[in-house]
Amino acid sequence: MRNLIIVSSILLLFSCKSTYEDTLKSRDVEKKEKLAFELYEKQDYYKASDLFKSLIQDKKTGSGIEKMFFYYAMCDYKIGDYGLAAYEFERLVQKFPRGTYTEESQFYIGMSNFKKSPPSYLDQDYTYRAIESFQLFLDKYPQSKRKSEVNQKVDELTRKLEFKMYMQAKLFYQMGEYKSSAVFFDNLLVEFPDTEYAEEVNYLIAESQFKLARKSVESKQIERYKKSVGAVKVFNKKYKTSYYNDRISEIEKKSQEEILRLKKDLPEYYHKIGDYDQSISLYETLLRRAKRNTEKQNLSLQLFKVYHTKCQKANTQDKVQNYEDLMKYYNDLSPSNRENIKTKINKEVESARIGYYNYKKSAAYQLYKEGKYKHSIAQYKKLLKDTSLNSGSKDWYFFLLANYKFLLNLEAQLRERQLDTIMSYLPSIEAIILSSPSSYDAKLKKIMNKAKNQLKDFPVALVREPYENGHYKLALNRGQIELQKKLSKKDEEEIVYLQIATSIKYAKKGKRFERYERFSNAENLFKRFSGKVNDEHLREKLAKLERRVKKGLVKYQIKEE
Repeated sequence: MRNLIIVSSILLLFSCKSTYEDTLKSRDVEKKEKLAFELYEKQDYYKASDLFKSLIQDKKTGSGIEKMFFYYAMCDYKIGDYGLAAYEFERLVQKFPRGTYTEESQFYIGMSNFKKSPPSYLDQDYTYRAIESFQLFLDKYPQSKRKSEVNQKVDELTRKLEFKMYMQAKLFYQMGEYKSSAVFFDNLLVEFPDTEYAEEVNYLIAESQFKLARKSVESKQIERYKKSVGAVKVFNKKYKTSYYNDRISEIEKKSQEEILRLKKDLPEYYHKIGDYDQSISLYETLLRRAKRNTEKQNLSLQLFKVYHTKCQKANTQDKVQNYEDLMKYYNDLSPSNRENIKTKINKEVESARIGYYNYKKSAAYQLYKEGKYKHSIAQYKKLLKDTSLNSGSKDWYFFLLANYKFLLNLEAQLRERQLDTIMSYLPSIEAIILSSPSSYDAKLKKIMNKAKNQLKDFPVALVREPYENGHYKLALNRGQIELQKKLSKKDEEEIVYLQIATSIKYAKKGKRFERYERFSNAENLFKRFSGKVNDEHLREKLAKLERRVKKGLVKYQIKEE
């Protein structure tokens, strides 16, 4: 009997298999559809899926095709292949935007993504997709019977995202990454204003800011302690009575104490690290706010020290200005403050005065020795105007020498102006030599003569220099300008030669199609100006240039033709 049952079962199985395979291969749509739904009801979703897919291919269009699409997608959903199910439901919605199964499909898109949503500690891409899908469902079908269920699912997904952000923020907090934890806690309150963790989060923001301030470098501590105090005020405004009241009060108290301490200590911190301007600014703020006379005197003393250190550490070109700032600060103090400083650090005050006087006198020469001629010139101008320093021939000599060395690296036009500037000092120098003769008088005359001789090279140098450096267009332009002026015969002849020589160089430098025209311009210049040259040596050189012009014209005229 038992063997008979086994044989019967095997025969039935093969019979069913044969029926399924025959139907799948069959073109009988009604038979195939009937078996597909029977298998779907029996939860044999794999076989049902194959039949629904075959029906879609058989029907392609017409009535009932949407239903086949829907159940084909539902088979994937029931099997647990939620990614594929979401894809198939989306295809259905796109294909039948106003179909019978569109609402259900939109719901199952959300449900497929919902099923794919992982635990909170993993990436939440599918959680966001599910929320977006459900939100689209609610927007399209606000009166749907599934509205309550969808809202419930959205709330569940939202709580998961909320918990993930909360745990991320807590992890940063526990790791001591207080800057990141404060940012994440803030973002949590922005994205989930009704979060169940709101009270704890508001407290932890204040504590994160406080702990961040405490471990920060001194330069950032005041700003961060202020943020801590600000977070405390936000907490107190939201929660009048709270489990965290005592802790939050302690954070506020310690933050305020640290802010007061830092306001006094921070200027000295900047003094130590060499940020003297910041130190001076902070001391000046404290000095303006100080009420007690003893406090004002102490701050004035500290400020003097910072000014003096700034002078000592400055570059040579800044020292005099820094000393001037120091002496102005000192002289503008009240008599009692000046007396207090003088009493307590008299040696430093004297050192500052001597330093100020010495650098007023020596900074210009020191800058000259350092090769900083532009700064040296500026400092010498101040020195020579200051009648209290008794400047003489030596100072004037190095002032002119700094000017002269500065002009050596200038372009011709600027160099000429600088030489003119040197020559403008001639009356002052002659007066100095007459009033107080010294060993530098001969040197002064020598440098003035040198400048005078250099000036004689102008205006030819204005044309020759760009010519020699390959700036032919500039040389031509300058030559035209100079030839319109009243020149000595020698300068005029030299510039004429340079103009024609430059025009040939300029022609050769041009592109092939430009060269004939440029050689023609060179020929015109030759015809126009060569008659002004009488110097035999220059005329010989011009004759060579003329041959080169003619050769160029022949060469490029042939090419043109």
